[in-house]
Amino acid sequence: MSVGKDGSAVRYVRSRDGVRLRTHVRLPEGEGPWPVLFARSPYPGMLPHWLETAAYWAGHGYAFVYQECRGTGGSEGEWTPFVREREDGLDSLAWIVRQPWSDGNIGTYGASYSGVAQWCMADALPPEVKTMFIAVTGIERYRQSYMNGMFRHDIYTSWAVGNAGADPLVPRGELYREALKTRPHAEMDVRLFGRELPWYREWVTQPGPEGLCWNEGFWAEVRDVPRRTKVPILMTAGWFDHNLDASIASYGKLPEEVRAASVLIIGPWIHTSDASGDLDYPGHDAFGPGQREAALRWFDRHLKGADYGGPKGKVHVYAIGENAWRTRDGRFDPATSRRFRLSAAGRLKEAGCAGLLAPEGENGEPGALSFDYDPERPVPTRGGAALLHYLSGDPDAAPPASVLQAPPGSRPDVLTFLSEPLDADLPIAGAMSARLTVSSDAEDTSFAVQVMEVLPDGRAFNIRDGITSLRLRNGAPAPLSYVPGEKAAATIGLWPIVWTVKRGSRLRVDVSSSNFPAYHAHPNSAGIWSLQEKTKVARQTVYVGEGAETWLDVPVAEEGGEGA
Repeated sequence: MSVGKDGSAVRYVRSRDGVRLRTHVRLPEGEGPWPVLFARSPYPGMLPHWLETAAYWAGHGYAFVYQECRGTGGSEGEWTPFVREREDGLDSLAWIVRQPWSDGNIGTYGASYSGVAQWCMADALPPEVKTMFIAVTGIERYRQSYMNGMFRHDIYTSWAVGNAGADPLVPRGELYREALKTRPHAEMDVRLFGRELPWYREWVTQPGPEGLCWNEGFWAEVRDVPRRTKVPILMTAGWFDHNLDASIASYGKLPEEVRAASVLIIGPWIHTSDASGDLDYPGHDAFGPGQREAALRWFDRHLKGADYGGPKGKVHVYAIGENAWRTRDGRFDPATSRRFRLSAAGRLKEAGCAGLLAPEGENGEPGALSFDYDPERPVPTRGGAALLHYLSGDPDAAPPASVLQAPPGSRPDVLTFLSEPLDADLPIAGAMSARLTVSSDAEDTSFAVQVMEVLPDGRAFNIRDGITSLRLRNGAPAPLSYVPGEKAAATIGLWPIVWTVKRGSRLRVDVSSSNFPAYHAHPNSAGIWSLQEKTKVARQTVYVGEGAETWLDVPVAEEGGEGA
């Protein structure tokens, strides 16, 4: 193969159906053969990034192969997200194996979509593939797209309008905002692109976990691939990345012997594998930019036979609040937890607060607290993990990660509950869970929670948030019945996190009915949300204190733990 002075070349690899896929090869200096790293992506605009990445790895003695996915960039074929990545990836690996510059030791590499492109072939790899590096990637598509029937606009609507594969009818800078305003939302594609996007319509019209698009075809097949994976994997994830929950799920599905040889690193990162938001995270970059240094040590071990030097079968987590790395055994279900009951104000005299977060042993003062929820004026998203639109560069995008929150009483449709100052550190380690007893005068609606740490100076920063519709509450596979005015209990499981709320700080829980555009604004009517043309105002009531199942359960870290 003839290459340029810098060791680069472009080849077209033919897939099994004859489609040619443009493939960029970068070889190290000197005589080969070499170990090979292989990555695939559908984003033409990221080609300069991938060429820089190829140069980095070539400088460390690896041949790097980057391929543009079918129907994108210079590759032939039709662009349909995800569905042909398994076949195309395996065909291309077979091509790499045959190349004289490959020494028979191959690793796969990439983040996000490039991680999905790895997972989807992980159970059928040729023996030459010894390991994988998968960053900020999720293959639990229903869990990523919905939380209890509430669609994640800021991730998947933003991604869809940016990767529609069609020319828009409105300026690109206005696409996302126009998509959010479109009702019924399922017609967004025709109104903005002049044609249907069948894959997006499937996503937005199947809000329950039993939807066919989640249980047939690509997503049904790929979500269980980790159970059949046979090579060790270095995985990375971010506490504020939208793929966190799915990353942890995939890690947990690995066979025991594979998991014992693998590593998961979770930092205070967003989808770029870097820190963001209004808090500082000293030492978060201990593994290098984009965790490249960890990946280098990992590939040197598995493809060159060097000593790895780090523990395997472990999860390295950044403990927010402690600002330190800790090593865990991979469990996210601590044996102990603390319960804080939401109660009426009682002794709490804080301005703007609806009630108290009463500690264990206190039932709290009972009460029925009401507010009006208007879908045309939803609570705006500020911070969190289930976000992606910020990557577009839109200055009005909801900011990700942990950011400064509005003070209590800023909106009449948000109920704030505040604890007394903590007399000891509260080391959250795992998935918090909010239980709400509620009612509404609507046939269906939603309720949202946000958990925060309030510092002694009064500033509040979000830790975790969650949401549920009434008809798909408690993980219901299909819509439940709801009669307006009836009390209903709903559990909202929040994503895991390791965060120590320091002594002297307070816990704060906000209850509302919206978090937009992280999630769609519920129209307050029964039926598929994306087919609704109109909205209406709903009267919402939250029942608190003694006799009400309304509380926050907080998993607490066990004493000790290894530093990392």
